[in-house]
Amino acid sequence: MALDNWFSNWPPPFLEQPYQEPIKNLSTQYHGVKPPPIHHFLPLFMSLNVLHPPERKPQTNHKNFGQSVSFPPHVPFKKRKSRPDNQQKAQSHVSSTILGFNNPFDEDVWPKIPIETENFNENSNSWTNDVSVETEKPIIRNSSNYIPYEEEHKLKPLEVTGHFKTWYRWKVLDFAYPSAYARSRAISNKQYIPENNLPLGIEVYKNRIFISMPKWKPGVPVTLAQLPRVPKEESPLLVPYPNWEWHSERTCDVITSVFRMQADNCGRLWVLDSGKISITTEEAKQHCPPKLLIFDLETDELLDKYVFPDSFIKEDGLYSNIILDMRNDNCDDIYAYMSDVWRFGLVTFRLLDHHAWRVTDHLFFPDPLASYYKLHHLEFEWTDGLFGLALSPLDKYHDDRLLYFHPMSSYREFLVKTSYLRNETHHDKDVFQVLGQSRGPSSHISSSVMDDNGIMYHLLVTRDSIGCWDSRKPYRRENLGIIAKSSKTLVFPNDIRLDQEKKQSMWIITNRLPYYLIEGLNTEMINFRVLSAYADESIKGTICDPQVGTKYPYYQPSNDLDCY
Repeated sequence: MALDNWFSNWPPPFLEQPYQEPIKNLSTQYHGVKPPPIHHFLPLFMSLNVLHPPERKPQTNHKNFGQSVSFPPHVPFKKRKSRPDNQQKAQSHVSSTILGFNNPFDEDVWPKIPIETENFNENSNSWTNDVSVETEKPIIRNSSNYIPYEEEHKLKPLEVTGHFKTWYRWKVLDFAYPSAYARSRAISNKQYIPENNLPLGIEVYKNRIFISMPKWKPGVPVTLAQLPRVPKEESPLLVPYPNWEWHSERTCDVITSVFRMQADNCGRLWVLDSGKISITTEEAKQHCPPKLLIFDLETDELLDKYVFPDSFIKEDGLYSNIILDMRNDNCDDIYAYMSDVWRFGLVTFRLLDHHAWRVTDHLFFPDPLASYYKLHHLEFEWTDGLFGLALSPLDKYHDDRLLYFHPMSSYREFLVKTSYLRNETHHDKDVFQVLGQSRGPSSHISSSVMDDNGIMYHLLVTRDSIGCWDSRKPYRRENLGIIAKSSKTLVFPNDIRLDQEKKQSMWIITNRLPYYLIEGLNTEMINFRVLSAYADESIKGTICDPQVGTKYPYYQPSNDLDCY
């Protein structure tokens, strides 16, 4: 089907002038300090082929694979309580630097403790410390009295950047060890090296946030962890998911090294395990075969597992991203698309019969003219291929969707019909197509998502920015908007996901990855942040707003003069 009529069912937008929302940073607002200027706006992501060229053969340790491991019974988290109908909306101005909110999880995991909260006194123009423990109030939650999650719990952000609010931030990551002795022993054995732990992927499901920590370097004890969606403190300890027993390098039956994961509408968490450890060191190896693990989010027990066959495991490959194609709430017939960023392949997995196949295309490869990056003072070269994946809304008339994709080292977006990917017997290379115009120099994008209204959100990693595109409009530079930017709170935004709430939010994790890989992290400053914003509010008045028009028709042939 031709691209010019793919979105013919979308209503035409109204003509208005785009509006750009200014940045507001509350951490400086109360002290009368102007926000720092924005120095650079470029983009990028994760790869190390240039920094550490892979001239060695991969070492594979499969001797433990297939051994059964027994796990102790795990107590599922309690469902969150809700609040009364008359709760007021969250405050728009925030002065706290330590958050004090109720714990939605089991108290054996996150015990309820007094929280010291800093409050700004406008009369005395000073900060005061209060110690308090808030209590939950019951509510009956239904469609008629729906309250957005963050407003229901009266959450107060640490920072505000445009529409984006910071809920968590860390200098270094730490974990909820069973005891102080266990943590001390892990440090002494170098099983836990604080500065080597970096969060990369994020997912949000109901009252939980999931974060992945790939094993870039030694000393990463946990590769998948969880947090309460209702913050209790600024820099909490991360709790291993589903429990400590699942995090070990002694067997391939457990989780080895996770880059990203996604939850479906059926209460399951799909975890893509790359199987690689010490990725940025000379000891890098394919420790275990890549595998797909599916967990029940009600019981936190493993439901299913698919181990990649040898034909899918390429030398120095790296499976780093996953997106789920679910239709009509059918929990049995789900497809997962998984990208190999370093060996330029896409694996399609069909849950119904546990069958998978791999395809490749020249559009999956990095562009050598887009392999140079500059982030503030850092200059480097990365050769990352296929990485970002985003699915369009379902076209019910044709029963099809578009998969938008791009290599990390590229200034272009591409697409393919999922009807091709879902059919193993199709071999038409022309189905992979270039989308519109080049974004221009220094426009690398890491992750991207598309909401139910056909709005794409993407992360411009070297521009310290979050961008957007309304798929009703042609993919041209004039139609690509910026909805947030900050050289403080958005340094290398690495992953983005949409939650499943009625009023949908997008969730971002920033991690200063190039600094971590090239210089090492400065543990005296904030390195990692978790932020969110309501999707519909973030684009209001911008070129991505469907109510803001464009002078271009939807379909225009590509212009080679606009390549860079």
